[in-house]
Amino acid sequence: MSARRTIWRRDRLFVEAVLEDDGDLVFEGQDLNGWLGYAEYEYWVTAPAALVPRVVAALGGSPGDDVLGLIAAHAEEIVGRGESTWLKSLGIEPGISTHSTD
Repeated sequence: MSARRTIWRRDRLFVEAVLEDDGDLVFEGQDLNGWLGYAEYEYWVTAPAALVPRVVAALGGSPGDDVLGLIAAHAEEIVGRGESTWLKSLGIEPGISTHSTD
């Protein structure tokens, strides 16, 4: 079963960090502020399992540390910058998926 942690709940933006069973790290977001004319949108930003150790190291952790806890401790920096932009700054090209509703 995947592990999940809410890392952001402010200004109508809700973000959870999820460590999938296969080890992939996913930021799941729901923005109720609207985007490009839509009333709300959801997004999923994924870092592959093989690169999760790079995330841990970038957050000052060591192998075996709780990546979700580290992400929660640095949520202001990560969400403030944008999850995909932050991952790209680590040399990780994230997978991105979105869904918008009226």
